[in-house]
Amino acid sequence: MDNISLDVLPKDGERLLRELAEGKMVVARSKNDFLYILDMNGEFHIFTHAAGAPGGGQKQFPKDEQYTAIVKKMADLADALYVAEYDRSFNLYGVMYSAEEGILEMFPGEDRDSDGVIDFGLQ
Repeated sequence: MDNISLDVLPKDGERLLRELAEGKMVVARSKNDFLYILDMNGEFHIFTHAAGAPGGGQKQFPKDEQYTAIVKKMADLADALYVAEYDRSFNLYGVMYSAEEGILEMFPGEDRDSDGVIDFGLQ
């Protein structure tokens, strides 16, 4: 795989957890704040970024019952969810940047009719 595939994800907590279990990145968007959620090495890794901001944050949580419930609940709390599929050899921050730019460009807000799959080719 030499691209990043970005798709709209239904606001369904069980589906969110399945996508994470398959090694995909889930992106939760609330207005212009983004949470990037990954399931890596038996932990949830959550990266935060506000669009246009110079930096972001990162937290790790154990994949226990409490944090699994919290991650699952994010499906209900977010304005929109997206799933990114990418080659694990890609730079993680580059994947997050590309996903965010793609979301902002192709999914600017409430216009759900134009939502679909986007493939980002690497140059």
